[in-house]
Amino acid sequence: MYRELIGKLIEGHDWAKIQEPCPENEIIQAEEYVGFTFPEELKALLRETNGDHCFLLSAAEIINHVKTNREIFPEYLEPDEFEEKVNRFIPFATNGCGDYYGYRILENDETDTSAIYIWEHELFEILKVASTISDLIIKYYNDEV
Repeated sequence: MYRELIGKLIEGHDWAKIQEPCPENEIIQAEEYVGFTFPEELKALLRETNGDHCFLLSAAEIINHVKTNREIFPEYLEPDEFEEKVNRFIPFATNGCGDYYGYRILENDETDTSAIYIWEHELFEILKVASTISDLIIKYYNDEV
């Protein structure tokens, strides 16, 4: 499903390349590092393509971005805000400008799967931008987000 969708949307774009599926053990490693189970929708995406070298992050890139954000942002945010906006966010895509698209983790440790959010790193705001990963992919490649 995702491979076909992305394949159609990136036609003519040399900068995006659909990758091989992500091995299951790498998905598990990413979940363990982030500290939360990934929603089935995200696992399905990674099982079809381990990123696209542009917008969608691979499992290893998810780990690297979470690690970097957890190292950089504590000095800029109050502890509660850091917990909510950095530790409780699962990024799986980026706009290349330091902002991330992903899922929020609620206070009860459940993933908010009602929406995909953008995490704006300069304003430290989290805003709803799409209803599903497919919706986000379509909007991104059509320059709507």
